[in-house]
Amino acid sequence: MSGRRKCIQIPKNVDVTLEGNIIEIIGPVGLLNRTIPNSVLVSVDNDVIKIGPKDKKSKKSKSLTGLMSKEIFNSIQAVVKKIEYCLELRGVGYRAQVKENVLELFLGYSHPNSIKIIPQIEVSVEGNTKILIKGIEKAKIGLLASQIRYLRPPEPYKGKGIFYKGENIILKPGKSGKK
Repeated sequence: MSGRRKCIQIPKNVDVTLEGNIIEIIGPVGLLNRTIPNSVLVSVDNDVIKIGPKDKKSKKSKSLTGLMSKEIFNSIQAVVKKIEYCLELRGVGYRAQVKENVLELFLGYSHPNSIKIIPQIEVSVEGNTKILIKGIEKAKIGLLASQIRYLRPPEPYKGKGIFYKGENIILKPGKSGKK
């Protein structure tokens, strides 16, 4: 794929319409709208979306072209199948629960941490230690996952904290005393 010209295939069960500088993507899971910057050219032909810069010499135009192609590609994937993030809580007494639209996290502090869940995102807890975040807006899901992880990032000495699914850290040795 060229750095200046991006082509994205549209799946059969997805409808894409372009009106002015707004692209609308409709799929079996939902609907997403993206606003296209003025320095990016987008065209929809049959089952292909073509994206390119307006000014081929402008660095900003080229970088926005790459960004928009990735956002449109992610939007198409999201309306076909919801995007999912999984977080694991590791530590003695670490647990989570969902009450109405609030995620409560017990992370070894003297008080529970509460995070409000926006309506477009589904959050569920499995077995008190796995948090599943689902939705169709990848940026919002990733932001929520990073906010949760920020409360107790992985700690390299005891291996405690909030981890993404499948993430492992190399444990550091502690103090070894005087020799």
